[in-house]
Amino acid sequence: MSKTPVLVVGGRTTGLMMASELARRGVPVRIIDKSPGIDPHVRANLLHSRTLEIFQGLGLVERITEGAIAETSVRLYANGRLVGAQRHAPIDSPFPFGMTQSQARTEAVLEDHLNRHGVNVERNVGLVALSQDENRTIATLQHAGGRQEIVETPWLVGCDGAHSPTRYLTRCAFPGDRDPYPYLLADVLIDGELEQNESYLFLHDDGDLFIFAMLPEHRRLVCAQAPAGALASGPPTLALMQTLVNRRGLPGLRLSDPHWLASFRIHYRLAPHYRQQRIFLAGDAAHIHSLLAGQGMNTGIQDAFNLAWKLALVLRGVAPAWWLDTYEGERRKVGEEVVAMTRTLTESVELFAGLSAAERERLVAHMVVPAPDRLEAARHLQEVDLDYRSSPLSFERAGEFNGGPHAGAQAPDAAPIVVNGERQSQYRLLGGVNHHLLLFDGPASGRRAVALEAASREVHERCGHWVDVCVVATDEHSIPPRSGITVIGDPERALRARYRAESPCLYLIRPDGYIAYRSRRWDDLGGYLDRVLGTTPRLE
Repeated sequence: MSKTPVLVVGGRTTGLMMASELARRGVPVRIIDKSPGIDPHVRANLLHSRTLEIFQGLGLVERITEGAIAETSVRLYANGRLVGAQRHAPIDSPFPFGMTQSQARTEAVLEDHLNRHGVNVERNVGLVALSQDENRTIATLQHAGGRQEIVETPWLVGCDGAHSPTRYLTRCAFPGDRDPYPYLLADVLIDGELEQNESYLFLHDDGDLFIFAMLPEHRRLVCAQAPAGALASGPPTLALMQTLVNRRGLPGLRLSDPHWLASFRIHYRLAPHYRQQRIFLAGDAAHIHSLLAGQGMNTGIQDAFNLAWKLALVLRGVAPAWWLDTYEGERRKVGEEVVAMTRTLTESVELFAGLSAAERERLVAHMVVPAPDRLEAARHLQEVDLDYRSSPLSFERAGEFNGGPHAGAQAPDAAPIVVNGERQSQYRLLGGVNHHLLLFDGPASGRRAVALEAASREVHERCGHWVDVCVVATDEHSIPPRSGITVIGDPERALRARYRAESPCLYLIRPDGYIAYRSRRWDDLGGYLDRVLGTTPRLE
Protein backbone atom coordinates (compact mmCIF):
# COMPACT_ATOMS: atom_id res chain seq x y z
CA MET A 1 0.00 0.00 0.00
CA SER A 2 1.21 3.50 -0.84
CA LYS A 3 2.40 5.52 2.14
CA THR A 4 1.28 8.75 0.46
CA PRO A 5 -1.99 9.80 2.08
CA VAL A 6 -5.31 9.89 0.27
CA LEU A 7 -6.59 13.48 0.43
CA VAL A 8 -10.15 14.08 1.62
CA VAL A 9 -11.39 17.62 0.96
CA GLY A 10 -14.18 18.65 3.32
CA GLY A 11 -14.53 17.97 7.04
CA ARG A 12 -18.26 17.68 7.59
CA THR A 13 -20.29 14.46 7.87
CA THR A 14 -19.40 12.98 4.46
CA GLY A 15 -15.72 13.84 4.70
CA LEU A 16 -15.46 12.69 8.31
CA MET A 17 -17.04 9.35 7.40
CA MET A 18 -14.76 8.98 4.38
CA ALA A 19 -11.56 9.77 6.26
CA SER A 20 -12.40 7.66 9.31
CA GLU A 21 -13.35 4.63 7.20
CA LEU A 22 -10.06 4.85 5.30
CA ALA A 23 -8.09 5.28 8.52
CA ARG A 24 -9.94 2.35 10.13
CA ARG A 25 -8.64 0.21 7.28
CA GLY A 26 -5.05 1.36 7.72
CA VAL A 27 -5.04 3.72 4.72
CA PRO A 28 -2.91 6.85 5.21
CA VAL A 29 -5.24 9.85 4.90
CA ARG A 30 -5.28 13.64 5.22
CA ILE A 31 -8.50 15.59 5.62
CA ILE A 32 -8.73 19.35 5.18
CA ASP A 33 -11.55 21.81 5.73
CA LYS A 34 -11.64 25.53 5.07
CA SER A 35 -13.74 26.26 8.15
CA PRO A 36 -12.26 26.88 11.61
CA GLY A 37 -14.35 24.18 13.29
CA ILE A 38 -17.63 22.29 13.46
CA ASP A 39 -20.55 24.47 12.42
CA PRO A 40 -22.94 24.77 15.39
CA HIS A 41 -25.92 25.48 13.12
CA VAL A 42 -28.39 22.67 12.49
CA ARG A 43 -28.76 22.16 8.75
CA ALA A 44 -29.45 18.42 8.71
CA ASN A 45 -31.35 17.12 11.69
CA LEU A 46 -32.62 13.64 10.75
CA LEU A 47 -30.64 10.40 10.90
CA HIS A 48 -32.33 7.66 8.91
CA SER A 49 -32.51 4.02 10.00
CA ARG A 50 -29.87 2.82 7.52
CA THR A 51 -27.40 5.45 8.73
CA LEU A 52 -28.06 4.45 12.33
CA GLU A 53 -27.41 0.81 11.40
CA ILE A 54 -24.05 1.85 9.98
CA PHE A 55 -23.20 3.75 13.14
CA GLN A 56 -24.19 0.71 15.19
CA GLY A 57 -21.69 -1.43 13.31
CA LEU A 58 -19.00 1.19 13.99
CA GLY A 59 -19.83 1.26 17.71
CA LEU A 60 -20.91 4.92 17.54
CA VAL A 61 -24.68 4.80 17.65
CA GLU A 62 -25.09 5.18 21.42
CA ARG A 63 -23.01 8.36 21.46
CA ILE A 64 -24.56 9.86 18.34
CA THR A 65 -28.13 9.23 19.49
CA GLU A 66 -27.63 10.53 23.02
CA GLY A 67 -30.58 12.84 23.56
CA ALA A 68 -31.96 12.13 20.08
CA ILE A 69 -35.71 11.79 19.53
CA ALA A 70 -37.46 9.31 17.25
CA GLU A 71 -39.55 10.88 14.50
CA THR A 72 -42.61 8.64 14.43
CA SER A 73 -45.36 10.59 12.68
CA VAL A 74 -46.37 13.61 10.63
CA ARG A 75 -49.42 15.87 10.64
CA LEU A 76 -50.70 17.67 7.56
CA TYR A 77 -52.76 20.88 7.70
CA ALA A 78 -54.43 22.90 4.95
CA ASN A 79 -55.23 26.53 5.77
CA GLY A 80 -55.31 25.68 9.46
CA ARG A 81 -57.45 22.54 9.16
CA LEU A 82 -56.03 19.13 10.05
CA VAL A 83 -56.40 17.01 6.91
CA GLY A 84 -54.09 14.09 7.65
CA ALA A 85 -52.23 12.51 10.54
CA GLN A 86 -50.23 9.38 10.00
CA ARG A 87 -47.77 7.35 11.98
CA HIS A 88 -44.75 6.06 10.11
CA ALA A 89 -44.72 2.27 9.83
CA PRO A 90 -41.92 0.81 12.00
CA ILE A 91 -39.47 -0.88 9.66
CA ASP A 92 -37.64 -4.15 10.28
CA SER A 93 -34.49 -2.68 11.77
CA PRO A 94 -32.86 -2.19 15.17
CA PHE A 95 -33.92 1.42 14.52
CA PRO A 96 -37.54 1.24 13.34
CA PHE A 97 -37.79 5.04 13.01
CA GLY A 98 -35.45 7.83 12.02
CA MET A 99 -34.14 10.03 14.81
CA THR A 100 -33.66 13.79 15.08
CA GLN A 101 -30.26 14.95 16.24
CA SER A 102 -28.14 18.05 15.83
CA GLN A 103 -25.74 17.72 12.92
CA ALA A 104 -23.09 19.30 15.13
CA ARG A 105 -23.44 16.37 17.56
CA THR A 106 -23.11 13.84 14.73
CA GLU A 107 -20.02 15.61 13.41
CA ALA A 108 -18.43 15.86 16.86
CA VAL A 109 -18.75 12.12 17.43
CA LEU A 110 -17.44 11.33 13.93
CA GLU A 111 -14.49 13.68 14.38
CA ASP A 112 -13.62 12.09 17.71
CA HIS A 113 -13.86 8.67 16.02
CA LEU A 114 -11.44 9.90 13.35
CA ASN A 115 -9.06 11.28 15.98
CA ARG A 116 -9.01 7.90 17.71
CA HIS A 117 -7.60 6.47 14.47
CA GLY A 118 -4.75 8.97 14.58
CA VAL A 119 -6.07 11.53 12.08
CA ASN A 120 -7.03 15.15 12.74
CA VAL A 121 -8.96 17.52 10.52
CA GLU A 122 -6.63 20.23 9.21
CA ARG A 123 -8.76 23.35 9.69
CA ASN A 124 -8.59 26.67 7.82
CA VAL A 125 -7.12 24.87 4.83
CA GLY A 126 -8.73 25.11 1.40
CA LEU A 127 -8.19 23.53 -2.01
CA VAL A 128 -7.25 26.18 -4.63
CA ALA A 129 -5.72 24.27 -7.56
CA LEU A 130 -5.88 20.73 -8.86
CA SER A 131 -4.41 18.59 -11.63
CA GLN A 132 -3.92 14.89 -12.24
CA ASP A 133 -2.33 12.32 -14.47
CA GLU A 134 -2.72 8.56 -14.65
CA ASN A 135 -0.57 7.98 -11.56
CA ARG A 136 -1.27 10.84 -9.17
CA THR A 137 -3.25 13.94 -8.27
CA ILE A 138 -1.49 17.23 -7.50
CA ALA A 139 -3.38 19.58 -5.20
CA THR A 140 -2.51 23.11 -4.10
CA LEU A 141 -3.70 23.85 -0.57
CA GLN A 142 -3.98 27.31 0.95
CA HIS A 143 -3.51 27.61 4.71
CA ALA A 144 -4.59 30.41 7.02
CA GLY A 145 -2.42 33.44 6.42
CA GLY A 146 -2.04 32.67 2.74
CA ARG A 147 0.70 30.03 2.80
CA GLN A 148 0.32 27.55 -0.05
CA GLU A 149 1.32 23.89 -0.06
CA ILE A 150 1.55 21.58 -3.05
CA VAL A 151 0.82 17.93 -2.27
CA GLU A 152 0.73 14.76 -4.29
CA THR A 153 -1.87 12.12 -3.51
CA PRO A 154 -2.80 8.85 -5.19
CA TRP A 155 -6.53 9.61 -4.82
CA LEU A 156 -8.57 12.66 -3.86
CA VAL A 157 -12.16 12.62 -2.58
CA GLY A 158 -14.14 15.85 -2.76
CA CYS A 159 -16.63 15.96 0.13
CA ASP A 160 -16.66 19.74 0.07
CA GLY A 161 -20.33 20.60 -0.28
CA ALA A 162 -22.66 22.21 -2.76
CA HIS A 163 -20.09 24.86 -3.75
CA SER A 164 -17.38 22.19 -4.09
CA PRO A 165 -13.96 23.53 -5.12
CA THR A 166 -13.09 19.97 -6.15
CA ARG A 167 -15.98 19.86 -8.60
CA TYR A 168 -15.18 23.35 -9.90
CA LEU A 169 -11.46 22.68 -10.36
CA THR A 170 -12.14 19.47 -12.29
CA ARG A 171 -14.57 21.40 -14.52
CA CYS A 172 -17.28 18.91 -13.69
CA ALA A 173 -20.72 20.18 -14.69
CA PHE A 174 -23.47 20.41 -12.11
CA PRO A 175 -26.63 20.56 -14.19
CA GLY A 176 -30.05 21.12 -12.71
CA ASP A 177 -32.53 23.79 -11.69
CA ARG A 178 -33.23 26.28 -8.95
CA ASP A 179 -36.58 26.24 -7.20
CA PRO A 180 -38.39 29.54 -7.89
CA TYR A 181 -39.38 30.12 -4.25
CA PRO A 182 -37.05 31.48 -1.56
CA TYR A 183 -37.15 29.81 1.86
CA LEU A 184 -36.48 30.89 5.42
CA LEU A 185 -35.08 28.76 8.23
CA ALA A 186 -35.10 29.17 12.00
CA ASP A 187 -33.56 27.05 14.76
CA VAL A 188 -35.65 28.07 17.76
CA LEU A 189 -37.43 27.06 20.92
CA ILE A 190 -41.20 26.73 20.49
CA ASP A 191 -43.63 26.93 23.38
CA GLY A 192 -47.04 25.45 22.55
CA GLU A 193 -49.05 22.34 21.81
CA LEU A 194 -46.71 20.28 19.65
CA GLU A 195 -45.91 16.59 20.02
CA GLN A 196 -42.18 16.03 20.33
CA ASN A 197 -42.05 12.99 18.01
CA GLU A 198 -44.10 14.57 15.24
CA SER A 199 -43.29 16.76 12.26
CA TYR A 200 -45.83 19.23 10.95
CA LEU A 201 -46.53 20.34 7.39
CA PHE A 202 -48.79 23.35 6.87
CA LEU A 203 -50.17 24.06 3.40
CA HIS A 204 -51.45 27.62 3.11
CA ASP A 205 -52.60 30.14 0.56
CA ASP A 206 -49.62 32.33 1.51
CA GLY A 207 -47.04 29.55 1.20
CA ASP A 208 -45.93 26.43 3.02
CA LEU A 209 -44.53 26.00 6.52
CA PHE A 210 -42.71 23.05 8.12
CA ILE A 211 -42.03 22.42 11.78
CA PHE A 212 -39.75 19.45 12.19
CA ALA A 213 -39.72 16.97 15.06
CA MET A 214 -38.01 18.07 18.24
CA LEU A 215 -34.24 18.17 18.50
CA PRO A 216 -32.24 17.70 21.69
CA GLU A 217 -32.60 20.58 24.16
CA HIS A 218 -36.21 21.07 22.99
CA ARG A 219 -35.24 22.96 19.84
CA ARG A 220 -37.03 22.72 16.50
CA LEU A 221 -36.38 23.75 12.93
CA VAL A 222 -38.97 25.94 11.26
CA CYS A 223 -38.76 26.15 7.47
CA ALA A 224 -41.10 28.47 5.58
CA GLN A 225 -41.61 29.59 2.03
CA ALA A 226 -40.85 33.30 2.12
CA PRO A 227 -43.89 35.58 1.74
CA ALA A 228 -44.16 37.50 -1.52
CA GLY A 229 -41.85 40.50 -1.59
CA ALA A 230 -40.36 39.76 1.83
CA LEU A 231 -37.01 38.23 0.83
CA ALA A 232 -33.99 40.18 1.98
CA SER A 233 -30.38 39.40 1.25
CA GLY A 234 -29.82 38.54 4.88
CA PRO A 235 -31.55 36.24 7.36
CA PRO A 236 -35.14 36.75 8.50
CA THR A 237 -35.98 38.23 11.87
CA LEU A 238 -37.52 36.22 14.68
CA ALA A 239 -40.53 38.53 14.43
CA LEU A 240 -41.05 37.59 10.75
CA MET A 241 -40.83 33.88 11.57
CA GLN A 242 -43.33 34.36 14.40
CA THR A 243 -45.70 36.12 12.01
CA LEU A 244 -45.47 33.25 9.50
CA VAL A 245 -46.12 30.66 12.23
CA ASN A 246 -49.10 32.67 13.53
CA ARG A 247 -50.67 32.93 10.08
CA ARG A 248 -49.86 29.52 8.59
CA GLY A 249 -49.37 27.26 11.60
CA LEU A 250 -51.20 26.47 14.82
CA PRO A 251 -52.50 29.10 17.22
CA GLY A 252 -50.62 29.72 20.44
CA LEU A 253 -47.12 28.75 19.26
CA ARG A 254 -44.46 31.11 20.61
CA LEU A 255 -40.96 31.22 19.14
CA SER A 256 -37.96 32.28 21.21
CA ASP A 257 -34.19 31.96 21.63
CA PRO A 258 -33.19 31.91 17.93
CA HIS A 259 -29.99 29.95 17.61
CA TRP A 260 -29.85 30.47 13.87
CA LEU A 261 -31.89 32.37 11.27
CA ALA A 262 -31.17 32.00 7.56
CA SER A 263 -32.57 32.37 4.05
CA PHE A 264 -31.76 30.00 1.21
CA ARG A 265 -32.75 28.70 -2.21
CA ILE A 266 -33.40 25.07 -3.06
CA HIS A 267 -31.42 23.65 -5.97
CA TYR A 268 -31.83 20.30 -7.70
CA ARG A 269 -28.49 19.29 -9.20
CA LEU A 270 -26.62 16.06 -9.93
CA ALA A 271 -23.06 15.66 -11.18
CA PRO A 272 -22.90 13.68 -14.47
CA HIS A 273 -20.03 11.65 -13.00
CA TYR A 274 -18.89 10.85 -9.48
CA ARG A 275 -15.40 9.92 -10.65
CA GLN A 276 -12.85 11.61 -12.89
CA GLN A 277 -9.77 9.39 -13.06
CA ARG A 278 -8.26 9.71 -9.57
CA ILE A 279 -10.75 12.22 -8.18
CA PHE A 280 -14.13 11.38 -6.64
CA LEU A 281 -17.13 13.43 -5.55
CA ALA A 282 -19.35 12.49 -2.61
CA GLY A 283 -22.23 14.00 -0.68
CA ASP A 284 -23.41 17.51 -1.58
CA ALA A 285 -20.47 17.91 -3.95
CA ALA A 286 -22.20 15.32 -6.16
CA HIS A 287 -25.91 15.94 -5.49
CA ILE A 288 -28.05 18.66 -3.90
CA HIS A 289 -31.80 18.83 -3.46
CA SER A 290 -34.60 19.89 -1.15
CA LEU A 291 -34.18 19.32 2.58
CA LEU A 292 -37.62 17.71 2.78
CA ALA A 293 -37.43 14.04 3.86
CA GLY A 294 -33.95 14.63 5.31
CA GLN A 295 -32.07 12.71 2.63
CA GLY A 296 -28.96 14.85 2.07
CA MET A 297 -26.67 14.12 5.01
CA ASN A 298 -27.69 10.46 5.09
CA THR A 299 -27.01 9.98 1.38
CA GLY A 300 -23.59 11.60 1.73
CA ILE A 301 -22.61 9.39 4.67
CA GLN A 302 -23.62 6.34 2.68
CA ASP A 303 -21.69 7.58 -0.39
CA ALA A 304 -18.55 7.61 1.75
CA PHE A 305 -19.35 4.26 3.32
CA ASN A 306 -19.69 2.73 -0.16
CA LEU A 307 -16.46 4.18 -1.56
CA ALA A 308 -14.04 3.85 1.36
CA TRP A 309 -13.81 0.04 1.52
CA LYS A 310 -13.40 -0.26 -2.25
CA LEU A 311 -10.64 2.31 -2.32
CA ALA A 312 -8.89 0.58 0.59
CA LEU A 313 -8.95 -2.82 -1.15
CA VAL A 314 -7.62 -1.31 -4.39
CA LEU A 315 -4.81 0.41 -2.50
CA ARG A 316 -3.95 -2.86 -0.77
CA GLY A 317 -3.71 -4.60 -4.13
CA VAL A 318 -6.56 -6.99 -3.31
CA ALA A 319 -9.12 -5.61 -5.76
CA PRO A 320 -8.64 -4.48 -9.36
CA ALA A 321 -9.03 -0.80 -10.18
CA TRP A 322 -12.40 -1.29 -11.93
CA TRP A 323 -14.03 -1.84 -8.54
CA LEU A 324 -13.81 1.94 -8.09
CA ASP A 325 -16.12 2.43 -11.07
CA THR A 326 -18.85 0.62 -9.15
CA TYR A 327 -19.00 3.56 -6.72
CA GLU A 328 -20.54 5.78 -9.38
CA GLY A 329 -22.56 2.90 -10.83
CA GLU A 330 -24.15 2.15 -7.48
CA ARG A 331 -24.41 5.52 -5.81
CA ARG A 332 -25.30 7.87 -8.66
CA LYS A 333 -28.57 5.99 -9.17
CA VAL A 334 -29.35 6.66 -5.52
CA GLY A 335 -28.52 10.35 -5.92
CA GLU A 336 -30.69 10.61 -9.02
CA GLU A 337 -33.66 9.06 -7.23
CA VAL A 338 -33.23 11.28 -4.15
CA VAL A 339 -33.15 14.44 -6.26
CA ALA A 340 -36.30 13.36 -8.13
CA MET A 341 -38.16 12.28 -4.99
CA THR A 342 -37.45 15.41 -2.96
CA ARG A 343 -38.30 17.61 -5.94
CA THR A 344 -41.66 15.92 -6.43
CA LEU A 345 -42.48 16.33 -2.74
CA THR A 346 -41.41 19.97 -2.55
CA GLU A 347 -43.11 21.05 -5.77
CA SER A 348 -46.33 19.29 -4.72
CA VAL A 349 -46.38 21.39 -1.55
CA GLU A 350 -45.64 24.58 -3.47
CA LEU A 351 -48.53 23.96 -5.88
CA PHE A 352 -51.19 24.20 -3.16
CA ALA A 353 -51.85 27.95 -3.26
CA GLY A 354 -52.64 27.97 -6.98
CA LEU A 355 -55.00 24.98 -7.07
CA SER A 356 -58.76 24.83 -7.17
CA ALA A 357 -60.66 23.32 -4.24
CA ALA A 358 -61.03 19.98 -6.05
CA GLU A 359 -57.34 19.95 -7.01
CA ARG A 360 -56.37 20.67 -3.42
CA GLU A 361 -58.38 17.71 -2.21
CA ARG A 362 -56.67 15.45 -4.71
CA LEU A 363 -53.25 16.79 -3.71
CA VAL A 364 -53.87 16.23 -0.01
CA ALA A 365 -55.28 12.74 -0.65
CA HIS A 366 -52.15 11.89 -2.65
CA MET A 367 -49.85 13.13 0.15
CA VAL A 368 -51.46 10.91 2.80
CA VAL A 369 -49.98 7.44 2.36
CA PRO A 370 -52.60 4.65 2.65
CA ALA A 371 -52.02 2.24 5.52
CA PRO A 372 -51.16 -0.76 3.26
CA ASP A 373 -48.40 1.28 1.57
CA ARG A 374 -46.86 2.85 4.65
CA LEU A 375 -44.28 0.16 5.32
CA GLU A 376 -42.94 0.35 1.79
CA ALA A 377 -42.89 4.15 1.98
CA ALA A 378 -41.10 4.03 5.34
CA ARG A 379 -38.48 1.58 4.06
CA HIS A 380 -37.79 3.90 1.15
CA LEU A 381 -37.64 7.01 3.33
CA GLN A 382 -35.28 5.30 5.80
CA GLU A 383 -33.01 4.14 2.93
CA VAL A 384 -33.13 0.43 3.79
CA ASP A 385 -34.47 -0.64 0.39
CA LEU A 386 -31.37 0.20 -1.67
CA ASP A 387 -30.51 -2.50 -4.17
CA TYR A 388 -27.22 -3.03 -5.99
CA ARG A 389 -28.27 -6.11 -7.94
CA SER A 390 -27.18 -4.55 -11.26
CA SER A 391 -23.63 -3.97 -9.97
CA PRO A 392 -20.90 -6.18 -11.46
CA LEU A 393 -19.94 -6.96 -7.84
CA SER A 394 -23.30 -8.72 -7.32
CA PHE A 395 -23.91 -12.22 -8.63
CA GLU A 396 -26.01 -15.33 -8.04
CA ARG A 397 -27.23 -18.11 -10.28
CA ALA A 398 -30.88 -17.93 -11.22
CA GLY A 399 -33.21 -20.40 -9.53
CA GLU A 400 -30.90 -21.51 -6.72
CA PHE A 401 -32.88 -19.85 -3.92
CA ASN A 402 -36.56 -19.67 -3.17
CA GLY A 403 -36.65 -16.39 -1.25
CA GLY A 404 -34.14 -14.80 1.04
CA PRO A 405 -32.05 -11.69 0.34
CA HIS A 406 -30.67 -11.69 -3.19
CA ALA A 407 -27.24 -10.56 -4.33
CA GLY A 408 -27.21 -6.76 -4.22
CA ALA A 409 -29.74 -6.50 -1.38
CA GLN A 410 -28.94 -5.32 2.12
CA ALA A 411 -27.99 -8.15 4.46
CA PRO A 412 -30.77 -8.45 7.07
CA ASP A 413 -30.12 -8.27 10.77
CA ALA A 414 -30.77 -11.28 12.98
CA ALA A 415 -30.71 -11.86 16.72
CA PRO A 416 -29.85 -13.54 18.87
CA ILE A 417 -26.64 -15.05 17.55
CA VAL A 418 -23.80 -16.23 19.75
CA VAL A 419 -20.15 -15.44 19.00
CA ASN A 420 -17.46 -16.50 21.44
CA GLY A 421 -20.13 -17.06 24.06
CA GLU A 422 -21.60 -13.56 23.68
CA ARG A 423 -25.16 -13.00 22.50
CA GLN A 424 -25.39 -10.20 19.95
CA SER A 425 -27.00 -9.15 16.69
CA GLN A 426 -25.58 -9.75 13.25
CA TYR A 427 -25.12 -6.03 12.53
CA ARG A 428 -22.68 -5.87 15.41
CA LEU A 429 -20.75 -8.75 13.84
CA LEU A 430 -20.68 -7.09 10.41
CA GLY A 431 -19.15 -3.89 11.75
CA GLY A 432 -15.58 -4.89 10.93
CA VAL A 433 -13.52 -3.81 7.93
CA ASN A 434 -13.65 -7.09 5.99
CA HIS A 435 -16.11 -8.98 3.86
CA HIS A 436 -17.94 -11.69 5.80
CA LEU A 437 -18.56 -15.14 4.38
CA LEU A 438 -21.44 -16.97 6.05
CA LEU A 439 -21.26 -20.73 5.59
CA PHE A 440 -24.51 -22.35 6.71
CA ASP A 441 -24.11 -25.98 7.68
CA GLY A 442 -26.64 -28.70 6.89
CA PRO A 443 -27.70 -31.96 8.53
CA ALA A 444 -24.88 -33.41 10.57
CA SER A 445 -22.88 -36.10 8.81
CA GLY A 446 -19.24 -37.02 8.54
CA ARG A 447 -19.18 -36.26 4.85
CA ARG A 448 -20.87 -32.89 5.32
CA ALA A 449 -18.49 -31.92 8.11
CA VAL A 450 -15.46 -32.73 5.96
CA ALA A 451 -16.84 -30.65 3.07
CA LEU A 452 -17.59 -27.73 5.35
CA GLU A 453 -14.11 -27.79 6.84
CA ALA A 454 -12.53 -27.96 3.39
CA ALA A 455 -14.55 -25.01 2.10
CA SER A 456 -13.82 -22.81 5.10
CA ARG A 457 -10.11 -23.66 5.02
CA GLU A 458 -9.83 -22.91 1.29
CA VAL A 459 -11.47 -19.50 1.64
CA HIS A 460 -9.35 -18.60 4.64
CA GLU A 461 -6.14 -19.56 2.86
CA ARG A 462 -7.04 -17.72 -0.35
CA CYS A 463 -8.53 -14.50 0.99
CA GLY A 464 -8.40 -14.60 4.78
CA HIS A 465 -6.72 -11.17 4.81
CA TRP A 466 -9.90 -9.52 3.51
CA VAL A 467 -12.68 -12.04 4.15
CA ASP A 468 -13.78 -13.15 7.62
CA VAL A 469 -15.00 -16.75 7.36
CA CYS A 470 -17.98 -17.53 9.59
CA VAL A 471 -19.55 -20.99 9.98
CA VAL A 472 -23.17 -20.83 11.15
CA ALA A 473 -24.35 -23.72 13.33
CA THR A 474 -27.35 -24.17 15.57
CA ASP A 475 -24.98 -24.96 18.45
CA GLU A 476 -21.72 -23.01 18.38
CA HIS A 477 -20.00 -25.87 20.23
CA SER A 478 -20.90 -28.43 17.55
CA ILE A 479 -18.00 -27.30 15.37
CA PRO A 480 -14.46 -27.41 16.76
CA PRO A 481 -12.74 -24.01 16.83
CA ARG A 482 -10.14 -23.49 14.12
CA SER A 483 -7.70 -20.70 13.42
CA GLY A 484 -9.14 -18.05 11.13
CA ILE A 485 -12.72 -19.34 11.39
CA THR A 486 -15.49 -17.75 13.47
CA VAL A 487 -18.24 -20.09 14.62
CA ILE A 488 -21.64 -18.38 14.92
CA GLY A 489 -24.18 -20.02 17.16
CA ASP A 490 -27.73 -19.66 15.84
CA PRO A 491 -29.65 -21.25 18.73
CA GLU A 492 -33.09 -19.97 17.71
CA ARG A 493 -32.38 -20.36 13.99
CA ALA A 494 -32.98 -16.62 13.57
CA LEU A 495 -30.08 -16.19 11.15
CA ARG A 496 -31.06 -19.26 9.17
CA ALA A 497 -34.64 -18.01 8.85
CA ARG A 498 -33.64 -14.54 7.65
CA TYR A 499 -31.40 -15.99 4.94
CA ARG A 500 -33.69 -18.88 3.95
CA ALA A 501 -30.80 -21.20 4.70
CA GLU A 502 -32.75 -24.40 5.34
CA SER A 503 -30.07 -26.36 3.47
CA PRO A 504 -26.31 -25.76 3.11
CA CYS A 505 -25.45 -22.48 1.40
CA LEU A 506 -23.11 -19.51 1.54
CA TYR A 507 -23.55 -15.75 1.57
CA LEU A 508 -20.70 -13.31 0.95
CA ILE A 509 -21.47 -9.92 2.54
CA ARG A 510 -19.61 -6.75 1.58
CA PRO A 511 -18.11 -4.43 4.22
CA ASP A 512 -20.94 -1.95 3.64
CA GLY A 513 -23.53 -4.59 4.52
CA TYR A 514 -24.81 -5.62 1.09
CA ILE A 515 -24.77 -9.14 -0.31
CA ALA A 516 -22.16 -9.67 -2.99
CA TYR A 517 -22.79 -13.35 -3.74
CA ARG A 518 -24.80 -16.34 -2.62
CA SER A 519 -24.82 -19.98 -3.60
CA ARG A 520 -26.17 -23.35 -2.48
CA ARG A 521 -22.70 -24.85 -2.86
CA TRP A 522 -19.95 -24.35 -0.33
CA ASP A 523 -17.25 -24.95 -2.91
CA ASP A 524 -18.62 -22.40 -5.36
CA LEU A 525 -17.01 -19.19 -4.09
CA GLY A 526 -13.86 -19.60 -6.18
CA GLY A 527 -15.78 -18.98 -9.38
CA TYR A 528 -17.21 -15.73 -8.07
CA LEU A 529 -13.77 -14.55 -6.91
CA ASP A 530 -12.32 -15.31 -10.33
CA ARG A 531 -15.08 -13.16 -11.85
CA VAL A 532 -14.56 -10.08 -9.69
CA LEU A 533 -10.81 -10.17 -9.12
CA GLY A 534 -9.98 -10.11 -12.83
CA THR A 535 -8.72 -6.99 -14.54
CA THR A 536 -12.11 -6.39 -16.21
CA PRO A 537 -15.61 -7.17 -14.93
CA ARG A 538 -17.31 -10.26 -16.30
CA LEU A 539 -21.01 -9.81 -16.87
CA GLU A 540 -23.60 -12.43 -17.75
